[in-house]
Amino acid sequence: MISSSAQPQPFFNIDSPEAHRGYGGTWQRVGDGHWMRECAGGEQAISYNQNVRDGHTELTIEVPFTTSLSTPELIQRVRNTWLVSHSMHPEIAIQLSTGTELPQMMRFEELHSDSDAIQWLQETLHVITKQSARDVVNMTYSRRLPTKGKRNMLYLVTAPVADPENPARHCLVWNLSHALSDAYSIVQFFNHFFKTLTLVPGDCDMTVDQLDYSGILGRLPVSPVTPYEKQYKPTREQRQKALDDAVHQAELYGSKMPQSIAMYPEGDVANREHKTHCIRLQYTLEESERLLGELRDEKVSITFAAAAATLLAVKQMYGMGHETGALLGMTRNARRWVDTLGERENGASVPHAADVVFLWIPFEQRWFQGSTRDSILFLARAIRKEMGPHLASPHYLATLSFASDRVVAALAAEKEPTAAPCAPGFSSQGALAFNREFYSETASINTHDFVHTGRQINASAWVGMFSLWKQVTLSMGFDSKYYDPVTMEAFMALAKSNLGSLISRRYLKGITSKL
Repeated sequence: MISSSAQPQPFFNIDSPEAHRGYGGTWQRVGDGHWMRECAGGEQAISYNQNVRDGHTELTIEVPFTTSLSTPELIQRVRNTWLVSHSMHPEIAIQLSTGTELPQMMRFEELHSDSDAIQWLQETLHVITKQSARDVVNMTYSRRLPTKGKRNMLYLVTAPVADPENPARHCLVWNLSHALSDAYSIVQFFNHFFKTLTLVPGDCDMTVDQLDYSGILGRLPVSPVTPYEKQYKPTREQRQKALDDAVHQAELYGSKMPQSIAMYPEGDVANREHKTHCIRLQYTLEESERLLGELRDEKVSITFAAAAATLLAVKQMYGMGHETGALLGMTRNARRWVDTLGERENGASVPHAADVVFLWIPFEQRWFQGSTRDSILFLARAIRKEMGPHLASPHYLATLSFASDRVVAALAAEKEPTAAPCAPGFSSQGALAFNREFYSETASINTHDFVHTGRQINASAWVGMFSLWKQVTLSMGFDSKYYDPVTMEAFMALAKSNLGSLISRRYLKGITSKL
């Protein structure tokens, strides 16, 4: 996430020239099979942040799988599927600006010849036969994307080295820019990729002549602002109200941070090196089902409960005693308002549809006088109440480009990330609709996991949560220049324990009796 010290600055008038920049970004054809557009919405801030923060927020997704295919045929099919994806999922081949020029730009070029294809494949697709998937993942978030224009990279890590504990498993490792992805689009891509993998030939190279670029304009990614403007046609009054709300967001952070619980960086930051660490904790399937069942009974979503568990962990570990509440960063996704998967008529995909809103959660002393379970439920309902108004209207989308520009200005002024106390942040990806099985007459594939990590060059550490096949996962990426890994392991264990307190005592006794 973008550093909490790089918050949007106040802005007031819908008639200001800045407020009219880049409503959505329109693709322009600038040559034969060559398209360009400005980054719009949050895309500009994310791309700029990558450039000035040495790849901050670049993502790595790890998917282990087994297959009926032999390894040589698998390698051939992965090559052909990645090639097909160039035309069917062009976001994997988008080039982004790599400097500080504004506006940040996107570029897509069709492949015109097999030599073009070979050049692109050599840069972006790698088969790994002598390293584990974990080693490859660690490598990806230890450096920024090295490709032309920050294009995506795909690694096929083959069995038996991919996972020595499960020698039949291969693994795909996808390294990509957050400007062109969120949890929903990533899952959509993998579902398409694995299905295509079962269909493409495994005994020969596909050629550029076999790619279908017809209708490519409809598949080129857009920001959520584009379908928003088309669908809702916001009035001047609606835009002004959205800007007023954005002003409140900017003022809220500055006014409430001194009163808020916070995560405090280490005191010797100047002597520490940047290094990304990723933590992943899971509940068992049985624990997850019980947890979700308890939350259904309480009529509280796991998003708000997990955010509450995070807040409570911050208070428990970092609380100083003077705090009167909590600033909390929460992600929201435009998919509730617009088609982000390009499934409606003439709809384009919106691979990145998330943004961040900050909430102020004023504490009541009674929330913390009972059990951990009670504290979580009090906090979860308070978070839900404060988040509600931010989920009531699509018109915040009218301000994304303007707010993004303000973030860019703050990043440009900040230079090195500031080692200041940070408000906690929570990102819920929800229930991932990732398929477990893919098959055709000639191939079958079973996926076994979905592991999300990412590069962190920042003093802000966010907690993430999703469920996959009904199993709940908590995760965190952080920069050990600012936070000690042992402390962060303890923090995440505390957050997991807090959320786990919602599992009924009857169930916990049942587990103990089986041990």
